[in-house]
Amino acid sequence: MRLPTAILLTLFLFSVLLETVSAQAGGISIKKTYTKPGEPLISLELNSLIERLPASGYYPVRVTIVNDGPIDRTWQFFFTSSRSNFDRGNRLKSDFTVTCNATSVAGVDLLVPVMSILNNRNSGWRSSSLMEPLRTQLDVTVRPSPPLETSWADLRTEIARGASSLWPSVIYSEEIQNLNDNALDKATADHLSGSSSGTPRSSVEFGGLFLAKSMPDDWRAYIGYDACILTDKEWNELPAGARNALRKWNRLGGSLIIYTTNPATDLNTLGFGRDTTGPPVTDPGWGTTILRPFPSDGLLEAPEVVQLVVDAVKKTGGPRISDPRDNFRSSWKLQDALGIKTSQLILVIIVLVAFGILVGPINLFVFARAGKRHKLFISTPLISLGASIILLGLILLQDGFGGYGKRLILQEIGPGNTAYISQEQIARTGVLLNTSFTTSEPGYLTPLTIGESRWARITESNDGGNGVFNVELTETGLAATGDWFKSSSEHGHLLETVRPSRERISLVGNSDNPTINSTFGFMLEKVFFRDLTGQLWTTSDIQQGRNTSMTPAEETEFAPWFNGLQQRFGPRNRARLDLARNRRGYFFGFAPETEGISSLTSIDWETTSTFVTGQLFPGNRSNP
Repeated sequence: MRLPTAILLTLFLFSVLLETVSAQAGGISIKKTYTKPGEPLISLELNSLIERLPASGYYPVRVTIVNDGPIDRTWQFFFTSSRSNFDRGNRLKSDFTVTCNATSVAGVDLLVPVMSILNNRNSGWRSSSLMEPLRTQLDVTVRPSPPLETSWADLRTEIARGASSLWPSVIYSEEIQNLNDNALDKATADHLSGSSSGTPRSSVEFGGLFLAKSMPDDWRAYIGYDACILTDKEWNELPAGARNALRKWNRLGGSLIIYTTNPATDLNTLGFGRDTTGPPVTDPGWGTTILRPFPSDGLLEAPEVVQLVVDAVKKTGGPRISDPRDNFRSSWKLQDALGIKTSQLILVIIVLVAFGILVGPINLFVFARAGKRHKLFISTPLISLGASIILLGLILLQDGFGGYGKRLILQEIGPGNTAYISQEQIARTGVLLNTSFTTSEPGYLTPLTIGESRWARITESNDGGNGVFNVELTETGLAATGDWFKSSSEHGHLLETVRPSRERISLVGNSDNPTINSTFGFMLEKVFFRDLTGQLWTTSDIQQGRNTSMTPAEETEFAPWFNGLQQRFGPRNRARLDLARNRRGYFFGFAPETEGISSLTSIDWETTSTFVTGQLFPGNRSNP
């Protein structure tokens, strides 16, 4: 019996391996027909729109349901994103419901939240100079209305890394992949190993495939990816919504690389030149846009492409995986500003010692002397209750209810009445009676690995923690439950969004002697403006709707002010400000008291400050 069992086990493991390889090579997929031939068709198809999982953010999947039956049916989709490490580590859960009416077809794109990789290591090291890749996994369970059967699928993705670098999350088109995938994979491995020959290389994938005609039209679908590569032909094949979403992702920090087949192609012909409602688009915001000629034979110089990606991503702040995993572990000014929390440990020790003395010898020899031992059944619970009340009082005295925190926002005013927001926040909690919340607007939300302290729940020393996070996407925000906030803890978060906004600073009158007018709903403490000749101007206390004259300023005044505010942010936002600091026609303003993207209502946000930048809009206001 042992030999057949071993053979069956081997065949089973081989089949699992084949399924895993297929999943890794083609994304996640479920195709299910629930009815027999001749019966009204009821079927489900779930497919990835991008081949590889990002290291954070969202993963887009497309669902198509055919219901030729006589009754309406509902399908529930349960997703769990984890780090693929034998149920250890953090997990992010989400679920969606799709209803398909009788005799109809339902099609919907789902944005599945992906758990950020917060851990710094896997179980071991490679014998070569390359470290083990970081791993992320997405599991899905599909439950249709009974009596239809439940289905399962999963997708695993490896994030390659060298001894001192992580490979960015790259997506690339079919035309780029066709003749270049193997060469690009090899060049990526060579780059990470620091050698083109003679050094053992791990199996590394350059990026994940996408089909231009099937790309999603929501910018959040791309937020976890660092670079997108395609040809100008495929750019024009993108649905209009997907093209607009990629432009927003690009301005939010994505690196867009377009290979052109026509020498006359430039940013203007691709639609980047001017927005219909705003000023000329002379910069890509926080991102970078690169045009390169596409060879007639379709064969790219793979090492050059790899280096192009590395340089572009580095310019915009490095791989996005670094934000939640590395960028806030040390020298984060916002965490430093929160201060050090002191512990009343000595009082707790005194209470415990007193409790031990009371419940032991005093209880035994005073309250329940010989002949009255039955009083132990009364005195012991009363002493325990009293000690518990005292300990609870000490905890409340030390921590209180709710919590407090600080928020720092970087805001870019882009074309098309659109604002790009990146909010860093840290909170220290007391006793929390409710940890669920809904953000005030939809977007990107991730916990952060922060500096070591006895109160921090996600740190390098605990390998990113072991939390369960839940998120539900709503039209107005993200409904979150689970371990986003815990009692008596310190938590860091990063929130980013793209919102419609008509807030701006407009130039009034002649630019030779500029006067500005602000529509922001908060007072700007200080504003600098670099005009088209490079001359700096400045003014203070800019209030909404009032014209304010500016005076000439020198670089020696601007640089210390700019640098001081820049250093308050994490590395990515510092890099974004580096991209903007020398742009002509740009303003730079700071507001010490503003509103932020809301989260847990019981947190008292002591300070919420905003550094706002953008192009100065032409205007003709004449308000006093």
